[in-house]
Amino acid sequence: MGAEPGCDKLDSSLLQPNQGSIMRFLIIALGLLAVFCPLRAELIDLEDFFRHPEFRAIQISPGGDYLAVTVPQEDRTGLAILDIRNYPDVSILSQFSPDREEHLGGLFWATEERLLMTSTRQAGSLAAPTPTGRVYATNADGSNRRLIYQGFRRGSMVGRWVEIIHRLPDDRNHVLVIERTHDSERPVARRMNIISEARGRTVATSPLSRGGLGTNARGEVLFAFGITDDYEFEFAYRTTPDDSWRTFDNPFGGTVAFHSFDESGDYAYVSTRDQTRMGLHRLHLASGRSEAVLTDERYEMLAPIWDMDQTRIIGAVFNTPIPEARWIEPDHPTARLVRSLMNALPNYNVTVSNYSDDNRRAVVRLASDREPGVFMLLDTETMALSELVAARQWVNAERMAAMRPVQITARDGLKLTAFLTVPNGLEEQDLPLVVEVHGGPHGPFDTWSWDPWVQAMANRGFAVLQVNFRGSGGYGQQFEESGYLHWGDKMQDDLTDAVRWAIDEGIAHPDRVCISGASYGGYSAMMSVIREPELYRCAFAFVGVYDLERARREGNIARRVGFGRAYLDRAIGTDSERLRAHSPVHHVDRIQADLFIAHGAADEQAHYNQYHVLIEALERAGIAHDKLFVSGEGHGFYKLENNVKLYSRALDMFDRTIGSRWRPRDDNERTASLD
Repeated sequence: MGAEPGCDKLDSSLLQPNQGSIMRFLIIALGLLAVFCPLRAELIDLEDFFRHPEFRAIQISPGGDYLAVTVPQEDRTGLAILDIRNYPDVSILSQFSPDREEHLGGLFWATEERLLMTSTRQAGSLAAPTPTGRVYATNADGSNRRLIYQGFRRGSMVGRWVEIIHRLPDDRNHVLVIERTHDSERPVARRMNIISEARGRTVATSPLSRGGLGTNARGEVLFAFGITDDYEFEFAYRTTPDDSWRTFDNPFGGTVAFHSFDESGDYAYVSTRDQTRMGLHRLHLASGRSEAVLTDERYEMLAPIWDMDQTRIIGAVFNTPIPEARWIEPDHPTARLVRSLMNALPNYNVTVSNYSDDNRRAVVRLASDREPGVFMLLDTETMALSELVAARQWVNAERMAAMRPVQITARDGLKLTAFLTVPNGLEEQDLPLVVEVHGGPHGPFDTWSWDPWVQAMANRGFAVLQVNFRGSGGYGQQFEESGYLHWGDKMQDDLTDAVRWAIDEGIAHPDRVCISGASYGGYSAMMSVIREPELYRCAFAFVGVYDLERARREGNIARRVGFGRAYLDRAIGTDSERLRAHSPVHHVDRIQADLFIAHGAADEQAHYNQYHVLIEALERAGIAHDKLFVSGEGHGFYKLENNVKLYSRALDMFDRTIGSRWRPRDDNERTASLD
């Protein structure tokens, strides 16, 4: 297959002048990895899009001899420890697979030979993970593997879980953890034994409810943040572990995350989502005054960038359309190293995840809109960068479609970021278009990244438009909260405006548009074809919510006393008239589009009864539809065969309504039910 014109190549001019040798080494090490030349469309087996990645996260050991790697499996996520002492020869030293629906993560090397890991449960690929409370420990060679912390105390049903926050430099037998329990609102910092279940001593108890605790570089607990019943943040600090806590007001008035102390200990680095000053701030602990360090008026800070010792923040990554690094200390050696990698690989998101203690070795992750992710090993002295493992080694990035950010103005003037993916080999003109709506809706957001479903659609000839509508995360607290109480109107209008933009730009054919989504996206797909019956030819709704009154009393969100119910109060409200007006089940008589509705029988997040009430409403109204209800699956499907079946049927509907079998709409004809 021939390559498309305009291939993106590694740009040597972007490296600093004194780093020509780095450039030469990078070219040799990366080879074709740094060149993106999309090949013309060729059908790819759907299994290749939806197979689980072989690897998800990697942590290098303190001495740089081992790699801990999480390994997704069909219904769980396991662990492998790789021996890289004789790199480039790599061997599997040990493996561990947990219980069904248990997913290992939170990898933490306590010593060079001892690894800790936490786990979550996730009933469905799209479900929110919930902590099991378990902490496992293992030696690198697999010996002395044991459960050192359990989510329930013996003889008690009080749930508890921990977050590992510090490898104590003066104590090789313990790490510092924050412990939370269901019977206490105040987090506790304690030392946890890394060998056995022996209960470590309490170091500090937070003076504030909920929230968490923060340490300085020595592991001393000196900062606390809490969350009130009204979801307001509050702070406390002390100058030494022996001092009393002093509280002070939140100067930001919104959600705040603590990251670290500065070297003096007088300031804390925090980030805020407040729309007027999103980003990183220095908080003077004695006075409570704040000072902006790295901020943006539109885009949230995604993550801080640390120095090699992981003790000092030197920059941050922001949620610009293609994520962008900004620097506090641009001349810091680590900043120069990371920037050199970013400049040499401009077509990738470059993340240096962690370093060995001597800073000689580092794990680097490269990913993009066409690359699902590849982990590299970096020698920081020679700048040799070589591939360790690929998340999905069977995916050929050159056969993936490119995604580009676009800016859209909603009808009320609000600026929206969206992403357009166009099939390889096609011009952006009169294309069949699928609007893919993200879930959440509050918190999640679409990004410039590889997505299996988006790529599968593009590979079958469909352009895909993903819109970060009001209510999405990533653009500040006010932007997110502007979607509260507007699930069924303004948030849908943003999608409509995006489709009309694509039509007006000549990108989309006006009679060849479908909409697709999961979770909230499934709700939105149904609400969109109700509000705009002439605009869409079909809708694919997966694990969606369709009756908002029922959602307030049924499902795992409604069952979360406190924050869960408070979230629903804020997001969808309590007014029954509005809830009915914004519920698809009450308005199905307006639907003209072809429909495919799918759900997992074990879904507790968008409760499986949501599927049944929608199907019943469609059948009462005589609305033709295709449907799929799968036992053993939850909020999103895990099994490959179920995902292939699901997405094959969705693609068949797209092909029939806007694809190769498309024909102009006949208002007197409806597709027969495919039940």
